[in-house]
Amino acid sequence: MTMLRRIRPLVVVAAFSLVAMAAAGAMAKAPIRIACVGDSITWGYGVPNRLTQAYAALLQKRLGQGYDVLNCGHGGATALKHLPPNHPGWMVSYWQVPQFKRATKFKPNIVIIMLGTNDSNPSNRADVHKNFTRDYSALVRHFQHLSTHPRVFICLPPSLEDGAVHGPHPAIPAHGVVPRIVRIAHAMHLTSINIFHAIAGRWKLFNGDHIHPNVNGHKLMAKVIYRALRQAGVVQPVGKR
Repeated sequence: MTMLRRIRPLVVVAAFSLVAMAAAGAMAKAPIRIACVGDSITWGYGVPNRLTQAYAALLQKRLGQGYDVLNCGHGGATALKHLPPNHPGWMVSYWQVPQFKRATKFKPNIVIIMLGTNDSNPSNRADVHKNFTRDYSALVRHFQHLSTHPRVFICLPPSLEDGAVHGPHPAIPAHGVVPRIVRIAHAMHLTSINIFHAIAGRWKLFNGDHIHPNVNGHKLMAKVIYRALRQAGVVQPVGKR
């Protein structure tokens, strides 16, 4: 009887150990989830096949197995929570679009934010000066406070070619939105990814509307973002995982 009493606790401990090992194995096999938050540039507007040619899809291809990259871009999205009454009809706050909820429910381990192009529209000029830093920072904190506590990277959005046809002024991203994003990165101790510098002046990487990068533009963005993630140590090259 004494022997049985000694064996039963050992059996229970062994059973719990097996369960713990199985759970640990399942966690080890779970992919690292990356949410790409942004506007129509992230969504892939202007490329023939956004499912394979948008930067999020190209990033997935670079990373390979072990990573799950979700494109959470939405056309016309801004970081601003509230838009002025005279804003263009195609413009919408990212806080109010389905992709915001989708990115949240995805419970990402890494978040890449590339917003600001639509915020630079002249109709938002006053709101950018007043509220852009506050609203953009709140968006970062929203993702940081998820249960997965993801690492957030923020991108300086692409520059706009002279003659952009949908409204944003070429000077505003460089002299209005971009410096604010840089200051946000410093204040919140975030890694910024300089898409603005990487693509500035390289107009052959844009579509005819002079706003949205073409296939080669998305290839370059995916390369720059991948390199930033590697340098930050949050992803590993194929074959070293």
